[in-house]
Amino acid sequence: MSMHDRTEPATPRKRDEARNEGRVTKSADVNSAAILVAAILLLRTVGLYMFEGLASFTRDALANLHVQDFNMCSIQELARFCMWRMAALCMPMVLGVGAAGLAANVLQVGLRVTPKALSPNFSRIDPVQGIIRLFSLRYAVELAKSLIKTLIVGYVLYVSLKKEVPLILDLGQMPALAAAASVAGLCWRLLCRVALTMIGIAILDMVYQRFEFEKSLRMTKQEVKEEYKRVEGDPTIKARIRQRQREIARGRMFLDVARADVVITNPTHVAVALRYDASSMSAPVVVAKGQRLIAQKIKEIARANNVPIVENPPVARLLYKTVEVGAQIPEHLYQAVAEILAYVYRLSQRVSAA
Repeated sequence: MSMHDRTEPATPRKRDEARNEGRVTKSADVNSAAILVAAILLLRTVGLYMFEGLASFTRDALANLHVQDFNMCSIQELARFCMWRMAALCMPMVLGVGAAGLAANVLQVGLRVTPKALSPNFSRIDPVQGIIRLFSLRYAVELAKSLIKTLIVGYVLYVSLKKEVPLILDLGQMPALAAAASVAGLCWRLLCRVALTMIGIAILDMVYQRFEFEKSLRMTKQEVKEEYKRVEGDPTIKARIRQRQREIARGRMFLDVARADVVITNPTHVAVALRYDASSMSAPVVVAKGQRLIAQKIKEIARANNVPIVENPPVARLLYKTVEVGAQIPEHLYQAVAEILAYVYRLSQRVSAA
């Protein structure tokens, strides 16, 4: 399907599926910039410790060479010693750079584990698919981006070194320590400028990756409809369920009409059935209401069960509009309903006496 048809933003479900597959917004340049900045800061803070440790290690190693009896055991012991000393010297740099790389990944994609992304995918090592990917538009864009980034960093280095040419030419006339200090300062300035350039590139690449990711997740209108059906349910089925629920509620409502104390009508369009039990209710309750055909049905059930029917259009309309089935009547209708109930009770007493 053409990308021109994919005009709708991705739904939350589509985003979750993409994340479960390992498809997230991620920029490799952010990792590179974070690692470079961390390395520069670590060199600035622990560089002297590493240099002094390396110098001490070198002195110790060379100082005892003339007195050692070299055999297999001594060579192995010396190799272990050198390995542990070098590991101790490099550990701050390794841990710091590793933490920076991990933090950059976590900030971009979070800590969510996606087993599906870790499962084997043999299509990734298929040579035919690999060749096809090499000539795809995506790889062409990535290649162009890499060339552009290389040119930008190269240009920054060129401009920076061009400004330092007088210093470089004077290095031969300086004392050794002064020349070494000048070279160290030159390297530090170059690294800082490259780091700033990489940070700028990382920000631009992150914006581009987010744009491309959102573009790849776009959906067609039909896909959005299908997604809605899967998540929310088929609208036709939901409409049938709602209709069935209304029928069940209406059936219960009709059953409650038989136990009502009075039905107030308008006189043909609206009917509201009320029930009041002084021992358990603080106010009369609407047990059923309806208009037109439902109103006629309520009155039929009322007549069949000898429930009094009282015509009072204003009260019937107010009850129908303002009170839901199962709710008590509001206070401003107490007086009107009380008069109707009193009339019904007097009427029932007369019928009983007769």
